[in-house]
Amino acid sequence: MNAKEYMAGLFDRAAGTYERVGVSFFAPVAAELVRRAAPGPGDHVLDAGCGTGASLVPAAHAVGPTGRVVGLDLAPGMVAAAAAEVERQGLHQATVLLGDAEQAEELLPGERFDVVLAGMMLYFLPDPLAAVRSMAGLLKPGGRLAASLLVRSSPAEAELLALVARALEPYTTDAGSAPFTHKLGGPEEMIELFEAGGLRDAACADVVFEVPIQAGQVWDWLWSAARRAALESIPQARRAEARAALEASLPQDGFLLERTVRYTTGHL
Repeated sequence: MNAKEYMAGLFDRAAGTYERVGVSFFAPVAAELVRRAAPGPGDHVLDAGCGTGASLVPAAHAVGPTGRVVGLDLAPGMVAAAAAEVERQGLHQATVLLGDAEQAEELLPGERFDVVLAGMMLYFLPDPLAAVRSMAGLLKPGGRLAASLLVRSSPAEAELLALVARALEPYTTDAGSAPFTHKLGGPEEMIELFEAGGLRDAACADVVFEVPIQAGQVWDWLWSAARRAALESIPQARRAEARAALEASLPQDGFLLERTVRYTTGHL
């Protein structure tokens, strides 16, 4: 199993609870990404690494019935969840496909898009520059690429994760850190990345999102996204005990996390 397959499996296993544990973060981040990308009626949009559809659904509403939105993701569970939401909302202009966003040209030969969205995914790719070049190559002349990345968390989140590490230390056998997560640098580095990928007028903006979380939500929240990698090493027979130990170690009034997301946009 290579690193990309590992990440696809990790998010496949997370799909059932992703953004469904009462802690909202990815949905508002995705809505802001779509707002900044500004797809309009009739536009064609590619959502690269669409997950459960947090960006895909608002993009489909933005383009309307005369537009087209294609979501790609490597995790079958994420694709199934996104497809179910598209069907539930009757968004016939949206299609969700299982596939690698870095190979979109092969999956969608000859198709070009007004907007490509890359939500919270560039730092999971082995070669972010190659990915930006590939996505830029899918744009129509004048088309827009918009990406989001979590770049900074508040001291409250560091405190929470330190408490989690201490509480779960007796139960974990492997740190389980996800492979090939890149530190993509500051705004200047992101602008350089987009320009090197063939885009112009690149710009960055940071937005802070407040994420309240209660002690009783932390365990499920950790399992619902990439941080589940560490928890998967806990033996199944000890997970209930580990959860109880974790919740007993946390302040019952919970935490208010502040997470900074960097949005980068550029035009072909």
